[in-house]
Amino acid sequence: MAIDYTVGIETIFHGRRRNECWFEPTAALVPAGRNGPVSRIIVCASQLTGCDVGPHHYTWSRDGGRHWSNPAESQALQVYPLEEDVFEKPWLAPFHHQASDTLLMVGRTCFVQDVLPTSSIKGETHAVWAPRAKKLSLKADLIYSQWLPEEEDFAPWKRVAWQSLFAGEEIQRVFTSDVCQKVELADGSILCPVTVGGADKRGRSAVLRLRWDGETLQAVDRGGVLTCDEVRGFHEPSLVKWGERYLLTLRNDIRGYVAESADGLNFATPQAWTFDDGQELGSYNTQQHWLLRDEALFLVYTRRSEQSNGVVRDRAPLFMAEVDPERLCIVRDTERVVIPEAGARMGNFCTLNVDSNEAWVITGEWLQQRIDGYQEGMPFYVDRDRGDSPHNRMQYIGDLLLARIRF
Repeated sequence: MAIDYTVGIETIFHGRRRNECWFEPTAALVPAGRNGPVSRIIVCASQLTGCDVGPHHYTWSRDGGRHWSNPAESQALQVYPLEEDVFEKPWLAPFHHQASDTLLMVGRTCFVQDVLPTSSIKGETHAVWAPRAKKLSLKADLIYSQWLPEEEDFAPWKRVAWQSLFAGEEIQRVFTSDVCQKVELADGSILCPVTVGGADKRGRSAVLRLRWDGETLQAVDRGGVLTCDEVRGFHEPSLVKWGERYLLTLRNDIRGYVAESADGLNFATPQAWTFDDGQELGSYNTQQHWLLRDEALFLVYTRRSEQSNGVVRDRAPLFMAEVDPERLCIVRDTERVVIPEAGARMGNFCTLNVDSNEAWVITGEWLQQRIDGYQEGMPFYVDRDRGDSPHNRMQYIGDLLLARIRF
């Protein structure tokens, strides 16, 4: 019998009416304790100003999401300038470490480049897409920070030393996406899904066991590496513990996958997500995330559907359905839309358990408009070395939305 629940949609930040776009939110529940006298929820999101690029903000709610603080940036989360106008920036997500009552930030670095031909205008894009950055060796890295309650800000980010766990292997980069769901074990260690990259630039997935000692986040163990030969391989894995088993959902350009493990580190061969009638789920080239309840396990996802109304990569609406954890498939009759399609892609999102009666799905809309003579096949950016014209502009708008699910 399907679990009954209601869904209400709220807006955390307006973007459509402010010419702003809020992208890839992440969230954490921080209970009352060393971080403050009352329980709080933190949401982090990028204010999209370029394709996947923009300044990172955080906001707090102290009353269960009824009110939110003004979006803020942290000056402590530093940016490193490199050659060719490239900057290494942090992409981090909040994770409350229960054993130490510490709000950690765990994620990756990304690289952006100023590419507009006019020196008086700042314009950023992912450096890996810009021709002038091709000669640079840009490798995303696994990084972390922590919230400093006494300063009401984050600490400068640091790199996690993962290299010894992959000694002798042809691995060039290891990082976790900010949206990846992690699991804290009874001993306080953290199982963190990561993307593992080699020279072929195809993603692979693995899980690291991290240990937090109050000062340093250390990588102390790793599991086997999961591979996929389809297009770009595996990316953005998310982990959940269900009973005595661990389940990992994986993004791939063609289809989503799921794998299971007894120890949270070493996983069986991934299998494609399907409905319980055997039909392929149809989620592709974007994220899927878990929503864990005591009585049921849910997956939140996008998929190929007439309801997408032509949204890029069918990244709308957001569906939620119960998972059959034994067969590792989606129970079709339980599928519901939790955030309807409204013309914008919503494939970058997060889930959060608030209490025994309530859970959230948070997404940022990405409504993209091409302006002033954009032609199909032209880049989303301009590059002064190639002589691109600055009139090929992009506009991004979209709200930061919260689906409040009450069970």
